[in-house]
Amino acid sequence: MVSRGDDEGWAARVIADRARGADVVYLGEQHDNPTHHSHQRAVLEALVARGARPALGFEMLEEDQQADVDQALAGTLAAGDLDERLRWRARGWPDLDMYQPLFEIAAREKLPVIALDLDPAVSRRIAREGMGSLGARAEGLASRLPADTPREEAIADVIRESHCGLLPEARLPTMVDAWHARNVTMARRLAAALDRGLTVVVIVGRGHQAAGGLPAQLAAVRPGTRQLVVDMIEAPPGTRSGAAAGDAIWLTPAVERRDPCAGLRRAPR
Repeated sequence: MVSRGDDEGWAARVIADRARGADVVYLGEQHDNPTHHSHQRAVLEALVARGARPALGFEMLEEDQQADVDQALAGTLAAGDLDERLRWRARGWPDLDMYQPLFEIAAREKLPVIALDLDPAVSRRIAREGMGSLGARAEGLASRLPADTPREEAIADVIRESHCGLLPEARLPTMVDAWHARNVTMARRLAAALDRGLTVVVIVGRGHQAAGGLPAQLAAVRPGTRQLVVDMIEAPPGTRSGAAAGDAIWLTPAVERRDPCAGLRRAPR
């Protein structure tokens, strides 16, 4: 399915219909695009209207925060209170107001909210020092996928580009390992929820849905899991979906952004 998003409700209902029978539904976003968050809300409302009661899993919440998440949802849902309890802005995520409606739906419908991501201090350590620096814990965070050099090179290319081409090449293998560790952590958290009889809607950056990412790791951790990947892509009118990664493709307007690399390119070396 390819949708330009002119009728958000219709597209959300189509995705909700396709989600029947899925164990996990990914709603991959550009974190700072308000349209993507509106679409996520519409899909979740469409699922609830069909009688579904999925858990909500967030990349933006770290696994060690689960108790804080549960306590926050049991209290008031004012954005300021959530921001303080979840340290949302302090941890660098975009405006909580874009995510607030999802928390409100979860509270209204009594849907569990699952903190998925790896502690960033651990992922930074892997990126700097390699998996071996974690000792025995490394085995539980290593990629579950078979060796695939082209896939790993493609992941490294994305990381290289996202760092403006300024990373030393020697850093890339450990950066790839850190990316895998995050996806493995999220996959294991999802598998545990599924084993408790839950279905899960996952709010996640669309990059984690790429080849070798979260869906692939979950398939390795828990074979047979039925997954539906929705990829929200910023694209100009008339664009075709091309090689986008997803079972459902939702084309949306882009957000204007400053060039994140401009300052770095001007900085003296």
